[in-house]
Amino acid sequence: MDRYVHHELRSVITVLAAVAVCVPVTVAVHGALIDSGDLSLFLAGLIGFAVLFTLAQASRIKWLSEVLDFEAAAPLEEPPPEVSLLRHPVNPWLFAIMTAGTLGTSLAWEPAAVLFPLWLAVAWLGQAWLAVNWERGNGKVLWRGHDPDKPWRLSVSPRQLTRTATGALPE
Repeated sequence: MDRYVHHELRSVITVLAAVAVCVPVTVAVHGALIDSGDLSLFLAGLIGFAVLFTLAQASRIKWLSEVLDFEAAAPLEEPPPEVSLLRHPVNPWLFAIMTAGTLGTSLAWEPAAVLFPLWLAVAWLGQAWLAVNWERGNGKVLWRGHDPDKPWRLSVSPRQLTRTATGALPE
């Protein structure tokens, strides 16, 4: 079982690692990926996509809303042990798939395709941000993988309050 926020952040780190592997290989084979004018357009599109996608996920539109999925999550009695993001920052299966797909596409078709996984990274980063805000506002923690038959289904547990170094409860 994995914290939802950690799952999203692990996916972002994995995509960034795959892009970090693919960019030097693609540059070595093809040279420059994209000229400076197209790069600024790509970055503007990336930022615009991130903002619009995150706002859509935060909405209450039934088929878009991640927030409605958070609210429909099944309750857990107590939080399960979590997989540390620091100990396991990369999802090996996702890394293999992203690296192979990105390298294949960028080498065989279009060198700039090596940057396309960044669209997924900003989308997942937006979902992590939404989840953190929802958890803080609701005093709960979101989990993935509680139901082995439906690992995408979310669960929630009460947030465990941890004491500060002085022994006081956080505000």
